[in-house]
Amino acid sequence: MELREAMETRRSIRGFTGRQVSKEVLQKVLALAARSVSALNAQPWEFVVVTGELLRKIALDNQACFEAGEPETVEDPKLEGVYRERMIGIAKQLFAAMDIPREDKERRLWWSKRGFRFFDAPAVILLTMDASLDEKAHRFDLGAVAQSITLAAMEYGLGTCVEQQAVNYQRGLRRYLDVPESKRYVIGIAIGYPDEEFPANHVRSERVDPESITSWYGFD
Repeated sequence: MELREAMETRRSIRGFTGRQVSKEVLQKVLALAARSVSALNAQPWEFVVVTGELLRKIALDNQACFEAGEPETVEDPKLEGVYRERMIGIAKQLFAAMDIPREDKERRLWWSKRGFRFFDAPAVILLTMDASLDEKAHRFDLGAVAQSITLAAMEYGLGTCVEQQAVNYQRGLRRYLDVPESKRYVIGIAIGYPDEEFPANHVRSERVDPESITSWYGFD
């Protein structure tokens, strides 16, 4: 797949087939992504890849935390103004695609739980960084490698969804994975083969026209 095609057609995948993703394919995806830009060549990213029974246990633990109303280890950022409007816009698109009306609280709750279950993906890539590093200074690098993972995955017919929910609760991550406390979970990426029949997979979030947010200087 050409890079331009991947960038133009990439979308968040929230429904996957039951087909498993091999370790070999995931290794190839990460090898490509590791070529991402990195400020000062720090390469602060580390990857924790989970599948199978361990992933199921973590997903169930996340869901249990959510249902119990436990405080999240990492809270979602609070958005205001136009940024909040964009967040609400994609939510409306997804609910419409899934035929979930505003008043259907049960179905909306079901949808929220799916995020904490990694959208039932066969695998998840958790991005971590050493806790000794300044997260604000190096989060750019983690964003860069996350973008690279989503594009590299498409080369192998895989779909992804970058999701904060993957690390909002960390009790299960700490309980089932042998990742030292010195490592900070930053974000998760659900990955697998897209279910083309899943309605939400056909939703593409809107993008602002670059001309409306770009200032040009020194051009004739």
